[in-house]
Amino acid sequence: MTEHVRESSTYGARPSGGASAGRMRVLIFTNSVTMGGMEEHVALLARHLDRSLFEVFAVCPRWQPAERLQQMLANSADHLAVSTPDRRWGLLSMIWETVRLHRRLRTWQIDVVHMHSTTYRGQVFALIGCWAAGVRRVYVTEHLAPDAALPRPERWLRNLFSAAVTGIVCVSQKNLEARRAYIYTPSQRTTVVENGIDVGKFEPIAPDELSKLRVRYDIPPEAPIVGTAVRFEPDKGLDDLIAAMPAIRAACPDVHFLLVGDGSLRKDLEAQVARLNMTDRVHFTGFQDDPRAFLGLMDVFVLPVPVGSMSIGLLEAMAMERTVVMTFGGDGEAVIDGESGFCATPRDPASIARFTTKALLDPELRRRVGRAARQRVTDHFSAQRVADALGALYRQQET
Repeated sequence: MTEHVRESSTYGARPSGGASAGRMRVLIFTNSVTMGGMEEHVALLARHLDRSLFEVFAVCPRWQPAERLQQMLANSADHLAVSTPDRRWGLLSMIWETVRLHRRLRTWQIDVVHMHSTTYRGQVFALIGCWAAGVRRVYVTEHLAPDAALPRPERWLRNLFSAAVTGIVCVSQKNLEARRAYIYTPSQRTTVVENGIDVGKFEPIAPDELSKLRVRYDIPPEAPIVGTAVRFEPDKGLDDLIAAMPAIRAACPDVHFLLVGDGSLRKDLEAQVARLNMTDRVHFTGFQDDPRAFLGLMDVFVLPVPVGSMSIGLLEAMAMERTVVMTFGGDGEAVIDGESGFCATPRDPASIARFTTKALLDPELRRRVGRAARQRVTDHFSAQRVADALGALYRQQET
């Protein structure tokens, strides 16, 4: 396990006085090796937990694609180590990494561990390491819940993992409902804490910066822009958005499209665009460390993910006062249909095209919905609210 910045020389012993006396030691753990909404959430939580109550430790993978996450956590947490106690490195390495994690947890004397993952996979050995180190309070946030019945062996394993942790945190009401439908989700030990963002970071972008982006991608000054920012992976619905593009262009002939992100499906998506003769109107930007200027360039932001919950990218677009079209709306989500955005039908390009066109053709509607979107995020989905709610959860069983 590699140590990073801001390690104290006394992390094996409890502080005896000063600002850190009496603070709870919280470890935020993730085994993610990509950059997306979950990783932004983890870094924001590390940054916003109240330092008068908590000393924040973090562990993330020793993996090249996770280097940006490592840097974010180095800047957000009080202490950081990198470790990968899962199957990516093989069984022997996984066992050794678990032993090293266990030793670090004993050294740090952690009170509470909060795991973050898209599924339980890769967390089982980390949980064993926590138990061996004497950590008895372990929470897990699985940022994606199953959207269909699981094979019996996987369901049993996942249910066992859910029963073994102290508590489960769901990132939205829809996430909770999906878990309840397909895997064991104990009511008394499950909490909903919606995702949040640092709203103050998403202020209007300077016009000259937006103009430079238009020049870079050869987009005319007055052309309307429809875009998205998401990983180019299966089940993100990007093929549905691309399938909707000809209808959007038919209604708005000057429109251009901006696809921000990268992933395993990029070549397939580029081929789909070419088959539709849309190459001159669709601009692939690649992965962007900071997507704010790209969001600011969009008139309409479309999140075509057919099954999801409380997307960080969606919240960021709303904070930028973009008109958003999403495909997994419902109770508890950020988008109130017709007020703070629009809810299209999942896996339905015609529905995506209809709502997107409606917004493009009505500038006043876009302004009204965009203002309402930012206000809703400010009121209900701030990172500080998330940190406060989770901090209360960590402390509620403190003895």
